[in-house]
Amino acid sequence: MSSQASPVDLKIHHPHNFRFNSIPDSHDWSHDLYHHPSVQVQSIGLDSVPVIDLNDPNLIDKIGKACQQWGVFLIRNHGIEPELLNRFGSQIHRLFALPVEVKLKVAKTQGTDSGYGGVPISQLFPKFMWYEGFAITNASPVHQAQILWPDDYSSFCEVIEEYKKAIIPLGYRLMHLMLLSLGLTEEEIDNSLIGDSSQIKDAIHLNSYPACPDPDRVVGLAPHTDTGFVTILYHNGVSGLQVLRRKDDIGPARWVTVPLVPDTFVVNICDLMHVLSNGMFHNVVHRSTVNKTHQRLSAAYFFGPQVDVKVGPLSELTGPEQGPPVYRPMTWLELQKLKSMLHDKALQSMKIENRGGQ
Repeated sequence: MSSQASPVDLKIHHPHNFRFNSIPDSHDWSHDLYHHPSVQVQSIGLDSVPVIDLNDPNLIDKIGKACQQWGVFLIRNHGIEPELLNRFGSQIHRLFALPVEVKLKVAKTQGTDSGYGGVPISQLFPKFMWYEGFAITNASPVHQAQILWPDDYSSFCEVIEEYKKAIIPLGYRLMHLMLLSLGLTEEEIDNSLIGDSSQIKDAIHLNSYPACPDPDRVVGLAPHTDTGFVTILYHNGVSGLQVLRRKDDIGPARWVTVPLVPDTFVVNICDLMHVLSNGMFHNVVHRSTVNKTHQRLSAAYFFGPQVDVKVGPLSELTGPEQGPPVYRPMTWLELQKLKSMLHDKALQSMKIENRGGQ
């Protein structure tokens, strides 16, 4: 297993420094079991990721069904203007088009969450991913932007702030709808974590998957689940996101490509939403592939609790009729640390029947 890439590692192994004659061994996943753990199928018919209109009169039922059966869905009529998304996408492209030497000036350092760097889960895998990212936490990215564009940094910061102001209410709305689908009342939702904004934390990760001469030998983003409540994903219209569909009546477990539907966001159910729902909602395993001719850009908005807030199954979902809680309460930070050691076995270790003498 490799450790988290340092700024020096990023410079040496960064895809933009390749001459594209061949795939270096540091990025070659040809023989790794994580690359093809299951058969990929086409996203058509009954095996297609649900697309949900937020104006649908049956919205709550459809969201509940998608959360339980898929753990991922697309939303349309989300209320965020295409003009803002176009400007947002242009700024993401502008960022990653900078020379790598410039981007490394704002590289993440030890103990910081913001800035340029590799994917956080890279430490869990033996190979580098065909990926570069830029993380924006609760703080404004103005300091990094001033370094990247000394003479014109404000346009980047302004669009980021506009996007955050638009996407944060959407995160709350989706969480509200999900809790309604679980049977909670408005009063119970108001008294939950979602009813107290001081308990909520969010972040945005801008992602780039450069074009690759031999995409079958590399991984854009290795299979994983997100850790918070929900992730809302914007993309630039280049295919590459895949979700692992669980074994069902249609067939065995398989990878399904998320379709490109204009004017939609992808919504992923994350680990702590799975815990909050007492296992009713599916935390979806997903990965990213890369393209031979086109760069794929995306922006993941992560909505979750403050890192020190305990999250356990909702009391409304446990009891004599519903059954006991499946997981013990945990903080986001606790789960992140567990995943850094146990990866996809972390949640299993938090199940109550595995507590032993704790």
